[in-house]
Amino acid sequence: MRAGAEEQAFAAWLLELGNGQLPQSEDGLIELPMGCLEQGDLINAVFERALRGKELLNDCAILSPNNADSLVVNEAILALLPGATKTYTSVDSVICDSKEEQNNYPLEFLHSLTPTGMPPHSLNLKIGAVVMLLRNLDTRQGLCNGTRLRVQSMQDHVVEAEVRLGKYAGRRVLIPKIALTPSDTDLPFMLRRRQLPLRTSFAMTINKAQGQTSERVGVYLPEPVFTHGQLYVAFLRVRSLDRIKVKLQAGATRTANVVYSEVL
Repeated sequence: MRAGAEEQAFAAWLLELGNGQLPQSEDGLIELPMGCLEQGDLINAVFERALRGKELLNDCAILSPNNADSLVVNEAILALLPGATKTYTSVDSVICDSKEEQNNYPLEFLHSLTPTGMPPHSLNLKIGAVVMLLRNLDTRQGLCNGTRLRVQSMQDHVVEAEVRLGKYAGRRVLIPKIALTPSDTDLPFMLRRRQLPLRTSFAMTINKAQGQTSERVGVYLPEPVFTHGQLYVAFLRVRSLDRIKVKLQAGATRTANVVYSEVL
């Protein structure tokens, strides 16, 4: 649906990828089109034009299979933006059956946790940073889980941001700190975190990017993708093949579910 009339070859390849019909090696590996591999700096390849003001920051994204890698990439890109960084720290607590059990989880441990769908304990922001809303705050005004915003001003307990996409693009909203609990976690307790329901959104997990369209996308694969379907979701985010770059970690080419033909 995203591919134009001149991108029918790309559209046909996407369907084969999504249906698991691409040729595979004995190891279950597939080949990507040669132009997809990024041998240099993936951040520069995806965001160089945006950082120079030639494109909007929210039109670019780097996708990775897991949450931890996206957090690392977000911090690296945030450091490239001009301006001072403001750090918002959360207030964490646990919900357990007994007070004695709560004593087993010190604050230092709670601060180190960032479950899926939760903001980090230390949230670093800058004016102009692209962030993603992590909770439904006001669906009638377009403030839904997954909405991308751009930071306009920062106060001690609230952030003013501008909606970047959709029906309410351009609207400025105030995002306060709220109490959050993870919707899905393997932790043996319930984490309660009072924090801004935001995350920097230069990079995100492949699953979180479903349904979005970007001008430029990077796919960061320090380890294998989970399934060919996950890779399919990543490639669906762009309109043409020349808008996506894949970065494989050195030494990962023989174990990843995706390989580059010149490496084999």
